[in-house]
Amino acid sequence: MNSIFTAKYLQALRNKKGNKGFTLIELLVVVIIIGVLAAVALPNLLAQVGKARESEGKTAVGSINRAQQTYHFERQSFNNATNVQSASNPLGIVVNPEFYSFTVTGAAADATVAANALDAGNDGVRNYSGGIAYAAGAYDTSLCQSDNVGGAATATATGGVAGCSAGAELN
Repeated sequence: MNSIFTAKYLQALRNKKGNKGFTLIELLVVVIIIGVLAAVALPNLLAQVGKARESEGKTAVGSINRAQQTYHFERQSFNNATNVQSASNPLGIVVNPEFYSFTVTGAAADATVAANALDAGNDGVRNYSGGIAYAAGAYDTSLCQSDNVGGAATATATGGVAGCSAGAELN
């Protein structure tokens, strides 16, 4: 009886398939495929990071434009808020920039704001500017962005019309 058991055990061991792993070629193919996918996806990812950083400048310029409109509505003159990063600025908004510096100019009938990138090349961001003009009881606003990373974006606001200079597109 012991010999029958031994024979069946040996037969089962012979029929059993051995544990197979991955060959070196299979592993290399997988690594190459992952490398190709990463090479294709990385530029798209970096472009999205730049767009996310640009939202700081775009949002702040829009907020400052709206604050200028409110300020003008109450006082009939735009504000020349030199430091929008201070809580004591008269526009009533505080901008805490990470990638931009802001310059605000205001007069009786128009105002502009410029968001200049601190390190456009490394951050992959474009410059922004905004303008707001008042004439005949109506406000006109513009939000301009440079055509390329680090390019100039200059908003104009004169005679009740706000717009963008050459080299910048209107948003």
